Amino acid sequence: MRERGSVLGIDVGYSARRRTTGFCGLTWDRRAVRWTCHNAGLGARDRRDALRRVLPEPAAELAAVAIDGPLLPGLDPTPRYRCAESLLSRGAFARRGKPAPTNGGSGPALHEHATRLAHFVLRECRVAAAGHGPAIHARAIVEAFPNAFLGVLCDEADYPLAARPKRKWTDTLYHWRPGDPVIRRKLQRLLESLVPRRAIEGELCLDDHEEIASFVCALTALSVAANRFVAVGSACGGYIVLPPHATWGLGAPLATPWAERELRVNLARVADAFPDAEPAVYADGERWSPA
Repeated sequence: MRERGSVLGIDVGYSARRRTTGFCGLTWDRRAVRWTCHNAGLGARDRRDALRRVLPEPAAELAAVAIDGPLLPGLDPTPRYRCAESLLSRGAFARRGKPAPTNGGSGPALHEHATRLAHFVLRECRVAAAGHGPAIHARAIVEAFPNAFLGVLCDEADYPLAARPKRKWTDTLYHWRPGDPVIRRKLQRLLESLVPRRAIEGELCLDDHEEIASFVCALTALSVAANRFVAVGSACGGYIVLPPHATWGLGAPLATPWAERELRVNLARVADAFPDAEPAVYADGERWSPA
Protein backbone atom coordinates (compact mmCIF):
# COMPACT_ATOMS: atom_id res chain seq x y z
CA MET A 1 0.00 0.00 0.00
CA ARG A 2 1.06 3.54 -0.63
CA GLU A 3 2.05 5.53 2.46
CA ARG A 4 -0.83 7.90 1.73
CA GLY A 5 -3.67 7.86 -0.75
CA SER A 6 -7.36 8.01 -1.51
CA VAL A 7 -10.05 5.73 -2.89
CA LEU A 8 -13.63 6.44 -3.93
CA GLY A 9 -16.80 4.41 -3.47
CA ILE A 10 -20.07 5.17 -5.29
CA ASP A 11 -23.53 3.78 -4.58
CA VAL A 12 -25.47 4.18 -7.83
CA GLY A 13 -28.81 5.99 -7.73
CA TYR A 14 -30.88 7.47 -10.52
CA SER A 15 -33.92 9.06 -8.93
CA ALA A 16 -34.91 12.28 -10.70
CA ARG A 17 -36.28 13.75 -7.45
CA ARG A 18 -34.06 12.55 -4.60
CA ARG A 19 -30.33 12.43 -3.91
CA THR A 20 -29.85 8.67 -4.17
CA THR A 21 -26.28 8.51 -5.46
CA GLY A 22 -23.87 8.11 -2.56
CA PHE A 23 -20.22 9.14 -2.73
CA CYS A 24 -17.63 8.13 -0.13
CA GLY A 25 -14.05 9.31 -0.23
CA LEU A 26 -11.68 7.34 2.00
CA THR A 27 -8.19 8.71 2.59
CA TRP A 28 -5.17 7.71 4.63
CA ASP A 29 -1.76 9.07 5.50
CA ARG A 30 1.01 7.89 7.82
CA ARG A 31 -1.05 8.76 10.89
CA ALA A 32 -4.74 8.08 10.26
CA VAL A 33 -7.49 6.86 7.96
CA ARG A 34 -10.72 8.84 7.54
CA TRP A 35 -13.73 9.03 5.25
CA THR A 36 -16.45 11.44 4.18
CA CYS A 37 -19.83 10.60 2.64
CA HIS A 38 -22.15 12.84 0.64
CA ASN A 39 -25.24 12.14 -1.46
CA ALA A 40 -26.02 13.64 -4.86
CA GLY A 41 -28.76 13.64 -7.46
CA LEU A 42 -28.56 13.03 -11.20
CA GLY A 43 -27.05 16.36 -12.23
CA ALA A 44 -23.37 16.60 -13.14
CA ARG A 45 -22.98 19.82 -11.13
CA ASP A 46 -24.42 18.17 -8.02
CA ARG A 47 -22.12 15.19 -8.46
CA ARG A 48 -19.06 17.40 -8.97
CA ASP A 49 -19.95 19.14 -5.73
CA ALA A 50 -20.18 15.74 -4.01
CA LEU A 51 -16.72 14.82 -5.28
CA ARG A 52 -15.29 18.08 -3.92
CA ARG A 53 -16.88 17.39 -0.56
CA VAL A 54 -15.59 13.82 -0.16
CA LEU A 55 -12.12 14.17 -1.71
CA PRO A 56 -9.91 16.57 0.29
CA GLU A 57 -7.37 16.77 -2.54
CA PRO A 58 -9.37 16.66 -5.81
CA ALA A 59 -6.23 16.76 -7.94
CA ALA A 60 -4.67 13.74 -6.21
CA GLU A 61 -4.72 10.42 -8.01
CA LEU A 62 -7.27 7.90 -6.74
CA ALA A 63 -5.75 4.51 -6.01
CA ALA A 64 -9.03 2.77 -6.99
CA VAL A 65 -12.73 3.46 -7.57
CA ALA A 66 -15.52 0.96 -6.77
CA ILE A 67 -19.05 1.43 -8.12
CA ASP A 68 -22.14 -0.45 -6.92
CA GLY A 69 -23.60 -1.38 -10.28
CA PRO A 70 -22.91 -3.75 -13.17
CA LEU A 71 -19.73 -2.82 -15.07
CA LEU A 72 -18.72 -4.73 -18.18
CA PRO A 73 -15.14 -4.98 -19.47
CA GLY A 74 -14.05 -1.78 -21.17
CA LEU A 75 -17.25 -0.17 -19.78
CA ASP A 76 -19.24 -1.79 -22.59
CA PRO A 77 -22.75 -0.25 -22.52
CA THR A 78 -24.57 -3.39 -23.76
CA PRO A 79 -26.36 -5.18 -20.86
CA ARG A 80 -26.32 -8.97 -20.67
CA TYR A 81 -26.62 -11.69 -18.04
CA ARG A 82 -23.21 -12.46 -16.60
CA CYS A 83 -21.28 -15.19 -14.84
CA ALA A 84 -20.73 -12.90 -11.85
CA GLU A 85 -24.47 -12.68 -11.25
CA SER A 86 -25.00 -16.40 -11.75
CA LEU A 87 -22.18 -17.33 -9.35
CA LEU A 88 -23.69 -15.13 -6.61
CA SER A 89 -27.30 -16.22 -7.21
CA ARG A 90 -27.15 -20.01 -6.75
CA GLY A 91 -27.30 -22.17 -3.65
CA ALA A 92 -27.21 -20.27 -0.36
CA PHE A 93 -26.54 -17.00 -2.19
CA ALA A 94 -30.05 -17.14 -3.68
CA ARG A 95 -31.54 -16.35 -0.25
CA ARG A 96 -28.91 -13.85 0.86
CA GLY A 97 -29.29 -10.71 -1.22
CA LYS A 98 -28.35 -11.96 -4.68
CA PRO A 99 -27.54 -9.47 -7.46
CA ALA A 100 -30.18 -8.45 -9.99
CA PRO A 101 -29.52 -9.60 -13.57
CA THR A 102 -27.93 -6.91 -15.73
CA ASN A 103 -30.36 -7.67 -18.56
CA GLY A 104 -33.64 -7.82 -16.59
CA GLY A 105 -35.81 -5.86 -14.16
CA SER A 106 -33.96 -2.82 -12.85
CA GLY A 107 -30.65 -4.26 -14.10
CA PRO A 108 -30.40 -2.40 -17.42
CA ALA A 109 -31.05 0.99 -15.78
CA LEU A 110 -28.57 0.24 -12.98
CA HIS A 111 -25.98 -0.85 -15.56
CA GLU A 112 -26.54 2.29 -17.64
CA HIS A 113 -26.12 4.64 -14.69
CA ALA A 114 -23.16 2.73 -13.22
CA THR A 115 -21.42 2.99 -16.59
CA ARG A 116 -22.23 6.70 -16.80
CA LEU A 117 -20.79 7.26 -13.34
CA ALA A 118 -17.62 5.38 -14.29
CA HIS A 119 -17.12 7.70 -17.27
CA PHE A 120 -17.97 10.69 -15.09
CA VAL A 121 -15.26 9.79 -12.57
CA LEU A 122 -12.72 9.19 -15.33
CA ARG A 123 -13.44 12.68 -16.68
CA GLU A 124 -13.39 14.41 -13.30
CA CYS A 125 -10.61 12.56 -11.46
CA ARG A 126 -7.20 11.03 -12.03
CA VAL A 127 -7.51 7.28 -11.44
CA ALA A 128 -4.46 5.04 -11.09
CA ALA A 129 -3.69 2.45 -13.71
CA ALA A 130 -5.15 -0.96 -12.95
CA GLY A 131 -2.40 -2.98 -11.30
CA HIS A 132 -4.65 -5.80 -10.17
CA GLY A 133 -5.77 -8.92 -11.90
CA PRO A 134 -8.38 -9.50 -13.08
CA ALA A 135 -9.16 -5.97 -14.28
CA ILE A 136 -12.07 -4.72 -16.42
CA HIS A 137 -10.48 -1.41 -17.47
CA ALA A 138 -7.08 0.16 -17.98
CA ARG A 139 -7.80 2.29 -14.91
CA ALA A 140 -8.49 0.89 -11.44
CA ILE A 141 -12.28 0.97 -11.66
CA VAL A 142 -14.08 -2.08 -10.26
CA GLU A 143 -17.60 -3.30 -9.57
CA ALA A 144 -18.76 -3.41 -5.96
CA PHE A 145 -21.77 -5.24 -4.54
CA PRO A 146 -22.31 -4.27 -0.87
CA ASN A 147 -24.88 -7.05 -0.23
CA ALA A 148 -22.35 -9.77 -0.97
CA PHE A 149 -19.38 -7.84 0.46
CA LEU A 150 -21.10 -7.68 3.85
CA GLY A 151 -22.76 -11.07 3.47
CA VAL A 152 -19.58 -13.11 3.02
CA LEU A 153 -18.24 -11.59 6.26
CA CYS A 154 -21.14 -13.13 8.24
CA ASP A 155 -20.89 -16.51 9.89
CA GLU A 156 -23.58 -18.79 8.51
CA ALA A 157 -25.01 -19.49 11.97
CA ASP A 158 -25.64 -15.76 12.50
CA TYR A 159 -26.93 -14.91 9.03
CA PRO A 160 -30.29 -13.04 9.06
CA LEU A 161 -33.12 -15.05 7.52
CA ALA A 162 -34.36 -12.19 5.37
CA ALA A 163 -34.06 -8.47 4.84
CA ARG A 164 -36.29 -6.46 7.12
CA PRO A 165 -39.51 -5.15 5.54
CA LYS A 166 -38.90 -2.02 3.48
CA ARG A 167 -35.15 -2.22 4.11
CA LYS A 168 -32.44 -3.40 1.80
CA TRP A 169 -30.13 -6.35 2.42
CA THR A 170 -27.17 -3.96 2.72
CA ASP A 171 -28.87 -2.10 5.58
CA THR A 172 -30.08 -5.30 7.24
CA LEU A 173 -26.60 -6.83 7.24
CA TYR A 174 -24.91 -3.63 8.41
CA HIS A 175 -27.31 -3.26 11.34
CA TRP A 176 -27.65 -6.98 12.13
CA ARG A 177 -27.73 -7.67 15.87
CA PRO A 178 -27.74 -4.02 17.06
CA GLY A 179 -26.62 -4.93 20.57
CA ASP A 180 -23.65 -6.86 19.16
CA PRO A 181 -22.60 -5.14 15.90
CA VAL A 182 -20.56 -8.04 14.52
CA ILE A 183 -20.33 -6.70 10.97
CA ARG A 184 -19.15 -3.27 12.05
CA ARG A 185 -16.43 -4.85 14.17
CA LYS A 186 -15.37 -6.99 11.21
CA LEU A 187 -15.33 -3.93 8.94
CA GLN A 188 -13.14 -2.12 11.45
CA ARG A 189 -10.73 -5.05 11.58
CA LEU A 190 -10.69 -5.18 7.78
CA LEU A 191 -9.92 -1.47 7.63
CA GLU A 192 -7.15 -1.86 10.20
CA SER A 193 -5.61 -4.74 8.23
CA LEU A 194 -5.70 -2.91 4.87
CA VAL A 195 -4.11 0.29 6.22
CA PRO A 196 -2.35 -0.87 9.41
CA ARG A 197 -0.80 1.19 12.20
CA ARG A 198 -3.13 4.14 11.65
CA ALA A 199 -5.77 5.68 13.85
CA ILE A 200 -9.33 5.34 12.55
CA GLU A 201 -10.83 8.81 12.57
CA GLY A 202 -14.51 8.10 12.15
CA GLU A 203 -17.43 6.16 13.54
CA LEU A 204 -18.94 3.17 11.76
CA CYS A 205 -22.40 3.95 13.15
CA LEU A 206 -23.87 4.94 9.78
CA ASP A 207 -27.63 4.91 9.26
CA ASP A 208 -28.39 6.46 5.85
CA HIS A 209 -28.61 3.76 3.15
CA GLU A 210 -26.53 5.65 0.59
CA GLU A 211 -23.84 6.38 3.17
CA ILE A 212 -23.64 2.73 4.23
CA ALA A 213 -23.50 1.46 0.65
CA SER A 214 -20.97 4.04 -0.54
CA PHE A 215 -18.77 3.36 2.51
CA VAL A 216 -18.79 -0.37 1.70
CA CYS A 217 -17.92 0.53 -1.90
CA ALA A 218 -14.98 2.59 -0.60
CA LEU A 219 -13.80 -0.45 1.39
CA THR A 220 -14.10 -2.47 -1.82
CA ALA A 221 -11.86 0.05 -3.58
CA LEU A 222 -9.42 -0.03 -0.66
CA SER A 223 -9.22 -3.84 -0.90
CA VAL A 224 -8.29 -3.49 -4.57
CA ALA A 225 -5.72 -0.79 -3.80
CA ALA A 226 -4.16 -3.16 -1.25
CA ASN A 227 -4.41 -6.07 -3.75
CA ARG A 228 -6.24 -8.15 -1.15
CA PHE A 229 -9.63 -9.13 -2.48
CA VAL A 230 -11.71 -11.85 -4.13
CA ALA A 231 -13.06 -11.34 -7.67
CA VAL A 232 -16.03 -13.35 -8.97
CA GLY A 233 -17.08 -13.47 -12.63
CA SER A 234 -15.43 -13.88 -16.02
CA ALA A 235 -13.13 -12.04 -18.39
CA CYS A 236 -15.92 -11.48 -20.91
CA GLY A 237 -18.57 -10.33 -18.42
CA GLY A 238 -16.64 -8.58 -15.69
CA TYR A 239 -16.06 -9.28 -12.01
CA ILE A 240 -17.73 -8.41 -8.72
CA VAL A 241 -15.19 -7.65 -5.98
CA LEU A 242 -15.53 -9.13 -2.48
CA PRO A 243 -13.39 -8.70 0.66
CA PRO A 244 -10.21 -10.71 1.28
CA HIS A 245 -10.85 -14.43 1.70
CA ALA A 246 -9.21 -14.43 5.15
CA THR A 247 -12.04 -12.25 6.48
CA TRP A 248 -14.95 -14.48 5.35
CA GLY A 249 -17.42 -15.85 7.86
CA LEU A 250 -17.49 -19.56 8.66
CA GLY A 251 -20.08 -22.08 7.58
CA ALA A 252 -22.22 -24.27 9.78
CA PRO A 253 -20.82 -26.53 11.11
CA LEU A 254 -17.76 -24.33 11.59
CA ALA A 255 -15.26 -25.27 8.92
CA THR A 256 -14.79 -23.78 5.48
CA PRO A 257 -16.27 -20.32 4.95
CA TRP A 258 -19.83 -20.82 3.70
CA ALA A 259 -19.29 -18.50 0.71
CA GLU A 260 -16.23 -20.49 -0.40
CA ARG A 261 -18.21 -23.74 -0.11
CA GLU A 262 -21.03 -22.33 -2.26
CA LEU A 263 -18.78 -20.68 -4.84
CA ARG A 264 -16.71 -23.81 -5.45
CA VAL A 265 -19.91 -25.74 -6.20
CA ASN A 266 -21.35 -22.89 -8.28
CA LEU A 267 -18.23 -22.70 -10.43
CA ALA A 268 -18.98 -26.10 -11.95
CA ARG A 269 -22.68 -25.35 -12.41
CA VAL A 270 -22.09 -21.95 -14.00
CA ALA A 271 -19.40 -23.40 -16.27
CA ASP A 272 -22.08 -25.71 -17.71
CA ALA A 273 -24.50 -22.79 -18.15
CA PHE A 274 -21.85 -20.50 -19.70
CA PRO A 275 -19.65 -22.91 -21.70
CA ASP A 276 -17.79 -20.13 -23.53
CA ALA A 277 -17.39 -17.67 -20.67
CA GLU A 278 -14.93 -19.46 -18.33
CA PRO A 279 -16.39 -18.40 -14.96
CA ALA A 280 -13.71 -17.84 -12.36
CA VAL A 281 -13.02 -16.89 -8.77
CA TYR A 282 -9.73 -15.21 -7.92
CA ALA A 283 -8.61 -14.91 -4.29
CA ASP A 284 -5.59 -12.66 -3.77
CA GLY A 285 -4.45 -13.43 -7.30
CA GLU A 286 -4.92 -17.22 -7.15
CA ARG A 287 -7.60 -18.79 -9.34
CA TRP A 288 -9.82 -21.43 -7.71
CA SER A 289 -10.59 -24.77 -9.27
CA PRO A 290 -14.18 -26.11 -9.38
CA ALA A 291 -15.24 -28.45 -6.55
